[in-house]
Amino acid sequence: MINKKKIEKLLIANRGEIACKIIKCAKNLGIPTVAIYSNEDANSLHVQLADEAVNIPGSLISETYMNSSAIINICKKYKANAIHPGYGLLSENAEFVKIVEKNKLIFIGPKSTIIKNMGEKDRAKLIMEKAGIPVIPGYHGENQDKNFLRKKANEIGYPVLIKARSGGGGRGMRVAHNKENFFSALEEASSEAKTNFNDKNILIEKYITKARHIEVQIFSDQHGNVVHFFDRDCTLQRRQQKIIEEAPSPKLSEDIRKFLGDLALNALRSIDYQGAGTIEFIADITGDLNKNKIYFMEMNTRIQVEHPVTEKITSTNLIEWQIKIANGLTLPKSQNEIYLNGWSIEARLYAEDINKNFLPQSGFLHHLKFPKISDHPNCIIDTGSKKGDFISPYYDPMIAKIISHGKNRKEAINHLRNCLFDIEVGGITTNLNLLKKLLRNNHFREGDIYTKFVENNIEQFMDKDIEPQFKALASLIIFNNLTPSQQNYWFNWKPTTYPINITIGHKVTSFFITRTGNKNFEVTFNNQDFYFSSVSLHDSTLKAKSKNKNFEIKFCVIKDKSTGNKIFTIFSDENTFAAVLKNSLTQVSVEQYKFEDSIFAPMHGIIKINNLKIKNRVKKGDVLLKLEAMKMEYSLIAPRDGIIKEIFCKNGEQVTENSKLLNLEKIK
Repeated sequence: MINKKKIEKLLIANRGEIACKIIKCAKNLGIPTVAIYSNEDANSLHVQLADEAVNIPGSLISETYMNSSAIINICKKYKANAIHPGYGLLSENAEFVKIVEKNKLIFIGPKSTIIKNMGEKDRAKLIMEKAGIPVIPGYHGENQDKNFLRKKANEIGYPVLIKARSGGGGRGMRVAHNKENFFSALEEASSEAKTNFNDKNILIEKYITKARHIEVQIFSDQHGNVVHFFDRDCTLQRRQQKIIEEAPSPKLSEDIRKFLGDLALNALRSIDYQGAGTIEFIADITGDLNKNKIYFMEMNTRIQVEHPVTEKITSTNLIEWQIKIANGLTLPKSQNEIYLNGWSIEARLYAEDINKNFLPQSGFLHHLKFPKISDHPNCIIDTGSKKGDFISPYYDPMIAKIISHGKNRKEAINHLRNCLFDIEVGGITTNLNLLKKLLRNNHFREGDIYTKFVENNIEQFMDKDIEPQFKALASLIIFNNLTPSQQNYWFNWKPTTYPINITIGHKVTSFFITRTGNKNFEVTFNNQDFYFSSVSLHDSTLKAKSKNKNFEIKFCVIKDKSTGNKIFTIFSDENTFAAVLKNSLTQVSVEQYKFEDSIFAPMHGIIKINNLKIKNRVKKGDVLLKLEAMKMEYSLIAPRDGIIKEIFCKNGEQVTENSKLLNLEKIK
């Protein structure tokens, strides 16, 4: 039955950049909006952009953005007759959509029955098999007994991918490389699936060791019209989550491109679908890429994070399409009116530490500066963050998406790199340096990549030692930023050098600065001498010359109220790094107190404890605690055999980075 009910007011059941984009698109269509927000998001950008904003008390996703009854009640109270779920959260929650339908509200997406069928990946595979779509070899049945599942994994052959039946976004996924680690991988995947999707059931797939992740954006209206928007490549990933996406997919022949488009439309026609969706394929590229080694992986019944690259190459606005189709209109374009136009690449800017296995980071965005669009007309930036926001451990740590468009792939890469050079983030560790390095990498530039490319080559992408000349420039920035009284003292005393101890990358280095002229300085450290002339400091930018090379280094400075330390974030084209001037009155950092008898929190998060008691005996490698942060679970293991002596946390408690969680004692 065709929905003829007009959208009068739209509630956005999401947060961050996607909520901001939906609000802007609704305004373009003349539709008023209602935003919802948690306590954590009271000052967020999406709250400011919406016509109305309503608080759902709490911080946890389950009690706020996934609180179905609260969202429905807000719709009734504020007379919103439609809901856009964005991506993640409730976007693929069939039970929620069923409630929306029961309350005769418009859901921007397919019907609850379709979401249920496609959301349960085991059922989706059976449906696709019947439609003649090739699927990955594996087990996707009802039996969830762990011994039975390990038997199936043995039959499939290791390595295998243990995967949540519901949900997506890389949550609830673990690779078991052999039967010995199958049970631990199963437990972690199942637990994470339960946390994120309230469904602990899993399926098992043959893990393709060298794979490309290729997907096709599809759309269908309420009148039986179907189209695809060609392909995207989402191969560059870490922890089964995407970092860089592009459209179209590189190194894809026109024959395979047409083959994938036809497969996606066949899949779409096999179900009674409505709205935006994505058919995801995994391609085994061992040897070469051909049609016989491309498999259906899953279908996402929502808009995806990476949809802007498809918009760029097809000159469309997919969010507006979603709203129009939910309003009962036909597709704005037919298949022969959709054509490829150039190349588009998207980079996801995350708060995470590459050097700590991509550990999500939480904290304040003390400094956040995006470039002017006029300076980068071939790029757009989608964000829900602003300076002063707190990146919470409760939610995904994505800060922004940066999307470029060019006449070809090389041009799109260059546009994106140039834009990334002008982004400044201070106060929190991000993956900005990684993104710059990936776009410069020859394998990426040639399109020779696979899903484990980043993790298998992590050494070359990690933040290693900073180039000495940039360390020297950082010392000049810090020296020139010292209080006038200190500088006056130095000028009056007129010593040969001015010493400064600066911490860079957790290592303290002694710099000796000598003023050799009006604007000339000599910097010495680690038996290296650097000479700079024409040194000037203005508007958080240091300019200097050295060996006929001009340097222009931007920076921001933050004072840590708890320690009194001054943290300088240095921005150069290729590297963003922190240089810390420590308060001499503060005590030794917690890092120096860490020893093998204690377990500390590696980041902000929520503690999950199962049957852990004082005087319990543990073995090296045992999982003692779990830390839930950014919708992921992290196991904290025993560093050696011992006995639990003290426990400093409790189940469900929110802890901060470096909090001591428990102490062990030796077995006598």
